[in-house]
Amino acid sequence: MPEESINVDGLKIRYWTNQGGLSEKSEGSKPAVVLFHGNAFSLDNWKKLGTLNALSKRAYPAYAIDLPLGKGSKSDKVNQKQSKNPREVASWVGKIFAALHLQDEKLIIIGPSLGGGVALSYAVENPSKIRALILIGPSIYRVSESQRSKLVDLEMPILLLWGQRDNVFPVDEFAKPLKQQLMHAKLIIVNEAGHAANLDKPEEFHELLFDFLSEIA
Repeated sequence: MPEESINVDGLKIRYWTNQGGLSEKSEGSKPAVVLFHGNAFSLDNWKKLGTLNALSKRAYPAYAIDLPLGKGSKSDKVNQKQSKNPREVASWVGKIFAALHLQDEKLIIIGPSLGGGVALSYAVENPSKIRALILIGPSIYRVSESQRSKLVDLEMPILLLWGQRDNVFPVDEFAKPLKQQLMHAKLIIVNEAGHAANLDKPEEFHELLFDFLSEIA
């Protein structure tokens, strides 16, 4: 399906969905999966990777969103001050979800790097609205100090995927300490992958993703 856009507080937000519009999901359907992106990327990368097609084949409602921040996003951007405030960004995410009629859903969010940090920040502020998180080398800098103190309280299933060769957020310095804070997280190191482990090892990423989704079903 082609991409679409919504207006959120005057900003044009680009998104893609396999739902054919913003109609309500049928009862008994699978939980919605939302996909964010890294700083240099956009929802186009999920298309190229085949993730959106793979989710659709398995009957998951999917929403890929170009966040209002990040160099690669094709959405309108929030101002610089807002973009550096994790709670402000989390609030924007909530507004986007409301515009997509997802505000009452318990969502599964997939987020690499910047998008992973944003997803984690949103989860801290809205734990009851999260079914699960799949975070790929998430940027902990997108989580405020006060939010980090609440990470230990998150109870939803979390899959942490980290490239063995990540030189942006190295495993020993970032992945292992984050895993210790997230009591319900599973950390998997992807061999011979860099920071963008999903792009470096797409087949392994998809296998790990759908194994995890099956586990939490």
